[in-house]
Amino acid sequence: MITNTPFYFLRHGQTQWNVDKIIQGQSDSQLNDVGRAQALEAAKILQAEPIARIIASPLSRTRHTAEAVAALNGLEISYDDDLMECHLGDHQGEPYGDWVPDYWAGKYVPPNGESFSAFRQRVWGAMQNAINLGPNTLIVAHGGLWIAAQEYVALEPPMRLAQNALPMAVEQSGGVWGYRVLGVRV
Repeated sequence: MITNTPFYFLRHGQTQWNVDKIIQGQSDSQLNDVGRAQALEAAKILQAEPIARIIASPLSRTRHTAEAVAALNGLEISYDDDLMECHLGDHQGEPYGDWVPDYWAGKYVPPNGESFSAFRQRVWGAMQNAINLGPNTLIVAHGGLWIAAQEYVALEPPMRLAQNALPMAVEQSGGVWGYRVLGVRV
């Protein structure tokens, strides 16, 4: 089970596939101009925080977001394949479909994809490994990972999907996990 070690979470900056509502999954989409600006803004916000280390998904959109933070904060990045987004199989590269809510509810497995249960177990292990490195770890990952992470720490109140490049501090208070949104989105 997770310790009470505080950590930070940052979803990658915007991609064109986010704008077009295309399923990314483990497809290696790139940040668009807005996403690059968001990553830089998040990096500036995180300069005020005691970030000790950065652990990120190796996909380009998260890698480039993490690189912006690392450059402004003088930190190295470690990559963990288990922080990659859920593999949505044959649906990757397609528009969002009616099946998406059923996937998050664990009622649908995409053809040639990863079940939400398998994804959740992978994510929970990766999060525990990252958090075990010590307090103030920044995890740079994906929207789906945030959904699974909230279940892992029983976050209150839940935020279904993290906004692109919106830095958050995740910590316990009175035995209850919560999050603080850092900075102000312009």
